[in-house]
Amino acid sequence: MKELLKEISTKYIEILKNQSPEDKESNIIYGKILDVLKDKPDLNLFALLDELNKGKTFYEKNKVRNRRDRISNLEILIKNANTMVDNILNEDEESFHFIEKSLNRSDIYRDRMVMNILLDEFYSPEFHEVYFTIKNDQCKKFILELIERLKQQQ
Repeated sequence: MKELLKEISTKYIEILKNQSPEDKESNIIYGKILDVLKDKPDLNLFALLDELNKGKTFYEKNKVRNRRDRISNLEILIKNANTMVDNILNEDEESFHFIEKSLNRSDIYRDRMVMNILLDEFYSPEFHEVYFTIKNDQCKKFILELIERLKQQQ
């Protein structure tokens, strides 16, 4: 799985080189917000800012708030993302069908959270770079490509 994610990520790295600095910054903020909220879903805005600003990069309150406010039903989002990851790891036809059916219901934050959980399980520098720079709406395509490749391996 790790090698497959690395392989798909390498393809996406080339695509993501063309994005604007503003898009890249926005995608990094979304990635970091979901990374923190995955483990601490009850954080308020100020606690979230404290967590995000522990590193070298300072994130502006308004940029974080604008993105955090778009993410709702966090507990359900995390539960659904974990279910999808479990199905990916099952690597069987029924599980793949469940994932494809789930992806028909658009939820860009759930899809990014799926990638976040997979990143925790199967870390590679390439996958890390893609997770923190991919656009929210590209996460679904990434997951679908992963499913297709897993089907081919069967």
